[in-house]
Amino acid sequence: MRDPERTRGRILSAGFDYVYRQGFRATSVSEIVAAAGVTEGAFFHYFPSKNDLGYALADEVLREMMLDRWIRPLAAYGNPIKGMTVRYRKLMEATTDEELSLGCPLNNLTQEMSSVDPVFSDKLRGVLLEWIKETERYLKKAQADGYMNPEVDPRRTAEFLVMMEEGSAAIVKSLGGRKTYLSMYEGFRSYLDSISTRREKTGSRP
Repeated sequence: MRDPERTRGRILSAGFDYVYRQGFRATSVSEIVAAAGVTEGAFFHYFPSKNDLGYALADEVLREMMLDRWIRPLAAYGNPIKGMTVRYRKLMEATTDEELSLGCPLNNLTQEMSSVDPVFSDKLRGVLLEWIKETERYLKKAQADGYMNPEVDPRRTAEFLVMMEEGSAAIVKSLGGRKTYLSMYEGFRSYLDSISTRREKTGSRP
């Protein structure tokens, strides 16, 4: 029995793996369908063109990846500032050596396709803007609950933090080595410490 959603998901997953490792333009539809175990007819049924697959990668895969890695974990922390620091450390420790060498898939695709295709540019920009907006939302919560300096601008800080989070992957990819990633983390932690009031509320979650 055919499962359209599962088939589409397999195509997306195979497409992501290839695009992440060798870039969008270097990836062919034939490679994706072979890895997904589907026909080219099935591919074009779900994605009228290779670019449509790329747009779906931005809208669905990269957006969800961003939320899962950087935003959703913050709900577990009473103090979002502490949550951001712990989350960054956990991500650094969980990143494999291969992923360090490949860099961030969102950053890679942005660098490759934003200047080539305006639809790609809009969609990838949308992921970054949502990342900033959600980070700002947690910073405002931290400020309202007394964990962040009231004079700090949440929007500007969110933009800076996302720049650090996203930029660290590019720097580590270029310079190589987990030691560089640790240095990025220490800078991130030090900045958050500088804007934190460090007033933990009684009974708050860690």
